[in-house]
Amino acid sequence: MNKQSSKSVGPGTSAQMSVRDFTEWGVPNVAYIKPVMINNITAYAIFAANGQQIGMSANREVARAAVIQNDLEPVNVH
Repeated sequence: MNKQSSKSVGPGTSAQMSVRDFTEWGVPNVAYIKPVMINNITAYAIFAANGQQIGMSANREVARAAVIQNDLEPVNVH
């Protein structure tokens, strides 16, 4: 791939994505919901696309509603 990010990109080609761009890709749009164990009770953690925890809920439906209410696309992780 092209190592110079300042070059223009023509049709049929793509620019190289930096590590920082890749880690932030999807952050403003996607959140994932993952079951976690807390004191032997299943809870549902909400994470931004970059892995930062942004919320927690006692049940999956409430976690999903919180994600949608904040204009994010929910994604389940098993």
